[in-house]
Amino acid sequence: MFGIEAKGTFDYERFRTLCVRLFDADEVEQHERRTREIFELFDANADGALNEQELHRCCNWIHATVNPVNVLLVVDVQNDFIDGTLALRQSGYGQEGLEVLEPINRLLRDGRWDKVMYSLDWHPENHISFFDNLAMRELHPESKITKEMAKPFDTVVFLQPHLTQTLWPKHCVMNTWGAELHKDLLILPSSERIYKGQDPDKESYSAFENIDGSSKLDKILSAFGTTHLYVCGLALDICVKETCLDGLRFGYRVAVIDDCCRGVKPDDITAARKIITERGGLVECSDRILSLVNDGKRSLVMAHHAAKITS
Repeated sequence: MFGIEAKGTFDYERFRTLCVRLFDADEVEQHERRTREIFELFDANADGALNEQELHRCCNWIHATVNPVNVLLVVDVQNDFIDGTLALRQSGYGQEGLEVLEPINRLLRDGRWDKVMYSLDWHPENHISFFDNLAMRELHPESKITKEMAKPFDTVVFLQPHLTQTLWPKHCVMNTWGAELHKDLLILPSSERIYKGQDPDKESYSAFENIDGSSKLDKILSAFGTTHLYVCGLALDICVKETCLDGLRFGYRVAVIDDCCRGVKPDDITAARKIITERGGLVECSDRILSLVNDGKRSLVMAHHAAKITS
């Protein structure tokens, strides 16, 4: 495959030539450091050449690179985050949740996705994150904010369960209008939904919410053979970020679709992009993502993260 079966010493120069064929010359030149590191990850004995066992691992990496299983995950495009109690426009930082609808719908219409999933915040009335429920639980003595002082968006420390929690306005209560996906969001008939935040005593920003030590989303993605996970939605600096970071931890090649997201605070949005990139994720616009999904283009950034997992 791509000349990797050829005889002779498979050194870095041959590996780089292979990467040019996989990703194109501009991509390799732009990410020369990553290309070198990928080779070094496969070259386990650090002798400057890939032996038979090392080539086998490399071939598995190539297979997932040239035969991607692409899943689009649309995060929390729900009424309460667009027009309801936690509408982004009300945060005072100039973000507008409605603006994600058109580019996400374009992705849904035009992308050749192997699978599409939607995540939804889906809280019970007595959820621990709701400011209105503060009186239901005791605060820990170390909490700097007392019940008497507390106001929405403050952070408190609960006694039982012992956790630090931002107090949000009541939002996305299960089976209410606020929890519904926005009416103008395209819903594909073959898609699946992931509901998170159903435990009243636990906050769950990531769609990879752990229940009894396992993640329903990871089970679905793994069973489907997912290799590449593309994430968009609301809010970039909270639920999208945490979903991406968990996806990377679970070993998926992850990209956040930047123009299909909006967030709360500009500084936190910038920090979210930075940490996703630092952990191995790709941050790109929808045009570039569609070229990866539809046109057989490949991201060396995403492949770099996969090499770390593979090796």
